[in-house]
Amino acid sequence: MDQNRTPLLDALLSYRKKQRISFHVPGHKDGLVFSQKGENIYRDILSIDGTELEGLDDLYQPQGPILEAQKLLTDYYQTGKSYFLVNGSTVGNLTMILSACNVGDRILVQRNSHKSIFNAIQLSKANPVFLTPQIDEDTEIPVGIDKKVILEALDKYSDAKVLILTYPNYFGMAADYKEVISIAKDKGLRVLVDEAHGAHFKLGEPVPVSTLELGADIVVHSAHKTLPAMTMGSFLHIHKDSQDLTAPVEKYLSMLQSSSPSYPIMASLDLARHYLASVTEKMLENTLSNIKQLECQLQDIPQINLVTDQGKFYTKDPFKILLQAPFDISGYMMQERLISHGIYPELADPNHVLFILAVSDQIDYSIEPKILKRALKDLPIKNKQMNKRMYLPDNISSLALNYDQIINLEMIEVPLTEAEECISAEDVIPYPPGIPIVLKGERLTGRTIKIIEQWRLTGARFQNGETLQYKGKIKVYDF
Repeated sequence: MDQNRTPLLDALLSYRKKQRISFHVPGHKDGLVFSQKGENIYRDILSIDGTELEGLDDLYQPQGPILEAQKLLTDYYQTGKSYFLVNGSTVGNLTMILSACNVGDRILVQRNSHKSIFNAIQLSKANPVFLTPQIDEDTEIPVGIDKKVILEALDKYSDAKVLILTYPNYFGMAADYKEVISIAKDKGLRVLVDEAHGAHFKLGEPVPVSTLELGADIVVHSAHKTLPAMTMGSFLHIHKDSQDLTAPVEKYLSMLQSSSPSYPIMASLDLARHYLASVTEKMLENTLSNIKQLECQLQDIPQINLVTDQGKFYTKDPFKILLQAPFDISGYMMQERLISHGIYPELADPNHVLFILAVSDQIDYSIEPKILKRALKDLPIKNKQMNKRMYLPDNISSLALNYDQIINLEMIEVPLTEAEECISAEDVIPYPPGIPIVLKGERLTGRTIKIIEQWRLTGARFQNGETLQYKGKIKVYDF
């Protein structure tokens, strides 16, 4: 197919040109009715903020430009079928799990997955077994599942139906999953992958390979994270050999997504695919050269340590830059300094600050190191990192109480320091990166309490966790 085509954007531009007056939703009437305070900013985008009109197609029964745009997406990623998502990768994760998991199914899930994965498992009423990932020794960051853990889990739980993976992790570390996926597929498991940060993995070396090429059944991409798409714009892909999942996927997409999908978001997805398909080998080479120059400049700043080496069991995404904080300084403190100088990182954690770069050779990052030096000049010079390892649970673990058992249980608040052996009644999720430390129904151990306390002491924010964050108490089940 002709990847230069942009059928959905073209349809919207035609609609804007032809329409004389709007007798339909939305209420801003192509931007004619809008608050003057934001009118200049929103005017252009509102002119293509259409709805399911003649010629603009229907996301849930596409027959025109949306159908063609999704066919172009399918052709580019070489899948069985690919879809636009307007409610982010969250709805993609919900959809793929509900489509592949039945009530009571035993499923294997990577422990450092995003909260949306665990929400989807709870909705599916599947029976999860959590697999703890390997830890990168240099950064103390959890990456991916070792094949030995998969083999052990499959030996212990031979009735497992599904394997759910996260690839890469938030920091751009892509675990070597070729054997892991092969082992799972050979055992008859469906493999579902939250590949939110890997929409650009089609570019080829030195960018990591997509799990679509490794045989994953369903893969979800956050196009807006690494491609030029609007926020909430994402993709869902079904592998060529897994098209029996098409019907349930389409059913849940129509149930879970808005019945009034955003046309500007969908058009931006059409354009993001077009943009990625237009990236030439020379453009990629120039982009990576610019990033390399930035990394060299960052290495000259004595207050930080740039994580540059590939790990023993992962490939690093070159479009992510990970900075380690100096001795006795948290990543949150570094982030505050950077923001005070107008530099907004993607995230901070107790030990790191993460930058995400664009897939473009048109951005000049050369001025940033000068600003960085000014922002960090008063921080102490980096020293050997103390061991800040955040200990994780055993390699294979499961819920102490399943989701049906906890529905009607009463909850109480207890001091975190007194909660060992209690069963958590809340998900403990420092955000970002949105990875749960403890899930509802899991038993709190001395190790998990230590991890939570470590995040608290370094200034982490917990989603829906005001009691934990400010009072040092956690909700547990009273029975």
